[in-house]
Amino acid sequence: MLLPAGAAWAQPLEAGAEAASDDVRAGISWSGGRASASADARLDLGAMDTSLRLATLRRAPRHAGADLVADVAIGRDWTLGPVILRTEAVGHVFAGASQSMDFGELVLGVRYGLGPLRLAATAWYAPHQSTIGGDNLHLRAGADAGLPGMPITLLASIGHTAGGGHGPRAARLRPAGDYTDWKLGAEYARYPLSLGLEYVGTTIAAGGAAAGPFADPSGAGDRVVARVRLSF
Repeated sequence: MLLPAGAAWAQPLEAGAEAASDDVRAGISWSGGRASASADARLDLGAMDTSLRLATLRRAPRHAGADLVADVAIGRDWTLGPVILRTEAVGHVFAGASQSMDFGELVLGVRYGLGPLRLAATAWYAPHQSTIGGDNLHLRAGADAGLPGMPITLLASIGHTAGGGHGPRAARLRPAGDYTDWKLGAEYARYPLSLGLEYVGTTIAAGGAAAGPFADPSGAGDRVVARVRLSF
C-alpha cells in the first residue's frame, strides 16, 4: 500500500492460512484459551518487507472482548557475515474491543544457522502506552533443527517478560507480574501443508494472576497447542 501498484506487484508475495487450538504468544493465550483462525501475508519490498496477520480472538477478556487482531509489521534483515540481524516495528490493532486496546512494539532479533540447526534470540519492546498500563519487554531465545532425511523440525525456546506499571491494563501482557515461559514442539511440513504440535508453559502459578478485567488467568496455564497451516 506504500508503493505504486506496479512496483508492489513486481515483488515476491508469501501468504497462508492457519487454524490453531489456541493463539498463544509469550506463553499466554490471546484467544481466551480457545481455537483461533488466522491469515497472513508478507510482501518483500527489496531492502525492507512488510507483513499483515489477522487472527480471531473469540472475544477474549485479555483484549476487552476483541473479535480480531491485525498485526501490521514493517522490518528489515541485515546480513552481518553468518549472522542475520532483524529490526522491525509492529502494531497490534484490535477490532470489536469495548475500549481502545491497540499498542505497538519494536523488535530486535539475531539468528544464526549451522547446518540443520538454527539459533535465534529476539527482544520485543513496547514503550510506555496507556493501553498496556506501562511498558513491556519480552526476551526470547530458541533453537530448531530438521531431522535428517525427514520433513520434521524439532523446536524449543524460552522467554522472559518484564515491564513497568501495575494497573489493570498491565495484567494484559503480565498477568501476575514478571514471568518466564517455554515451548517445546515439532512440525511436519510438506509444502503447502504443515502440521505443528507444541507444549507451552509459564511460571505463572494457578490462581496467581492479578484480579482485573484483562488478566484472564485461564489463558496463562500450561497447554498443548496444535496447528495446521496452508501456504500459498
